[in-house]
Amino acid sequence: MDKILQQFLEVATLQNVSHAAKKLCLSQPTLTHNMKKLEESLDVQLFIRTSNGMKLTEFGEVLLEQTRIMQRIYDNTLTKIEMLKERHERELRIGSGHAWWYVFLKDTIDAYRQEHPAANIYIDIGNHLRLMDLLLSGDIDLFIGHEISGLNKRAGVLFIPLFISHDKVFVREGHPLSLRPCTLDDLVEYPTIEITPDEIRHVHVMEDLQPKKLERTQLHLTEKILYRSNSIITSIDLACNTNGLLPFPGSMASFFDKFNLISLDLAEEYTKGSVGIYLIREKQDDMHIQDVLKLIRENLDNNRHLIV
Repeated sequence: MDKILQQFLEVATLQNVSHAAKKLCLSQPTLTHNMKKLEESLDVQLFIRTSNGMKLTEFGEVLLEQTRIMQRIYDNTLTKIEMLKERHERELRIGSGHAWWYVFLKDTIDAYRQEHPAANIYIDIGNHLRLMDLLLSGDIDLFIGHEISGLNKRAGVLFIPLFISHDKVFVREGHPLSLRPCTLDDLVEYPTIEITPDEIRHVHVMEDLQPKKLERTQLHLTEKILYRSNSIITSIDLACNTNGLLPFPGSMASFFDKFNLISLDLAEEYTKGSVGIYLIREKQDDMHIQDVLKLIRENLDNNRHLIV
């Protein structure tokens, strides 16, 4: 708001030039001169100067009322500008696999929203190769997922390990394999349900596809019926209504229990892998990124008992 009007507001409110000048950190002669200048510019008398202070004239009362309205509008404008700045400066664009959203990222987002209520938040849940593609194209700032074996070393990304995840195989209650201990060979006869499978259009982020091919061969995924979906709810429906096998991080056991899905008693470990945070290497020292990483670690520690 105009500086002279702000000075007028203080004088009119305090009804004392000396007190107003002290509050505004101005000399009394300067403030007196500015009030006379304001009266001259409006061509009206705003104050009646008495031995007891400054009394407003009828013109002064009108100006005080309108100045207070302008001050409120100005203050609201500054507030909205600050909120807009925070919305963009603190915008969070993050990706994750389904499991880590349910285990600890959901709590992280809640905490972030409390710290930065005006910030935009964009969350992408899905396959780690797709998330890597989004990271490299600048559509997200970081993502949480399994370490990618065979990733292009020239991609310029940094992987920060968080924990080791162990996959289990979930099935419906009453599934033929749920009635006894079984081995990996026993799984070959049943369809496998893949949630957010790799897509050909994202393999360009890979330098060496052999590690992924070897894992699929070892799990016999190249020679059996597959159900594939990008939807976790669709995959759960398939597991509940077929004899399909749903391999997924064991940390989701309590979530799957709500749908009466149980893990098989396997004599061997299905798969395991390191889970961590991927981000662009050159952005690792960015203060915004550091704040997000700290928040992720805090919420992971609070939910570490769920990690299997």
